Amino acid sequence: MSLSVGRRLSIRSMIYVAGESIPFFWPMRNFIHHNPLHGLEDLPFEQAVQEGRRLFHGRVFLRRPDYQRYIEQGKVDSDDLSAQVAAFVAERETIPGIDLQQCLMALLTQTENKVVFKRSIASVADIQALVNGLPLPAEKEFTPGNLVQYLRHELLGDRPVYDAIDALYGTGIASELDELVIKSCLDFFDEGQSVWSMPGRKRGFFRAWREVANRNIRLYLRGMHIKDILAVDDTPEGVIAHVMNTLGIPEDRWVHYFTRELAQLHGWTGFIRWRWNAKNYHWSKTYPADLTDLVAVRLTFALALLSKRGRKNIATSTFTLEQAIENKTMETYLRYELFGKRIVPAMAKSVEQALARGKDSQIEKVFHKYIEFKRQHEAGVQANRLLTLAARVDQVEALRS
Repeated sequence: MSLSVGRRLSIRSMIYVAGESIPFFWPMRNFIHHNPLHGLEDLPFEQAVQEGRRLFHGRVFLRRPDYQRYIEQGKVDSDDLSAQVAAFVAERETIPGIDLQQCLMALLTQTENKVVFKRSIASVADIQALVNGLPLPAEKEFTPGNLVQYLRHELLGDRPVYDAIDALYGTGIASELDELVIKSCLDFFDEGQSVWSMPGRKRGFFRAWREVANRNIRLYLRGMHIKDILAVDDTPEGVIAHVMNTLGIPEDRWVHYFTRELAQLHGWTGFIRWRWNAKNYHWSKTYPADLTDLVAVRLTFALALLSKRGRKNIATSTFTLEQAIENKTMETYLRYELFGKRIVPAMAKSVEQALARGKDSQIEKVFHKYIEFKRQHEAGVQANRLLTLAARVDQVEALRS
């Protein structure tokens, strides 16, 4: 495989754009903190913080009890808060019998947890029935088609393939991948503190790492055939293109996919971005490295780990993930519930046993039972939260009407 100069530059441009969201404040000589949204300053604030939450897995707001404590301490003006809530309510459609202003103020100032419960199966009709003390309606809004759409949304898209595999099989690839990449970065970016540093560093990060990886017998003994991947091309861009095509990632999603990969270890990504831009930095001039090198190393490790797991007959690409979602929908859903840590605890043992046995008839039986159980659970939790809030403001009867 040999890429043209134009193709290589195109891949480098994609990675450059993908890395723009990752801040590169380094080194921090004068301040003890930095702005994690620096790379998102071109976006509106609300959009930037949500993108930051998605990329860096951070919390956008303080916990609600913190705000409630500020109200008690007078750090938040209650009258101003009430005025803002009133303005919000004025723009919303009224609900007969419900004082929305009173409900929201109670939610903000008296309730520790949010009232909305994330649900995937229960419908509004299910919740309303339990609010009124009635059994769940016989008619279900949930359909197999909805389930396929839900799984595609959760497991495909910009989500790294290995992350989706971990959520279906509990393989732990993501943590193992991070450890391998961190060790490679420590070996290459050492600035004289370590007893041993990676040989051949003057050739650049990817080329130096490639020489070491090709001779690393420990990786081979761990079942990682990295040498086969690196034999495809001797450039980082060529390896990146090979891995992305093997994983089945459409090219129009490469930039977003690269961003997710770079954000996994955003500290190292930010450091490498800073290092590459600091042209007069001694270590950067002596041992060059950029984000393309980092992405190539990370994707090579990722494909090797996925190929290793693939020998155990599990999905390892978007192609096989799509096949699992379409052809083994019930099994895929139960796997996502169990290994994605969404399982209703009371049925965890039954689901785990059915998946371990691997019999389609048993999986189907447990699936239908689980769906009804989860429907009841989701509707019950949401109904109880609504009733608790309504009781605080003496609006239970209005909620039930």
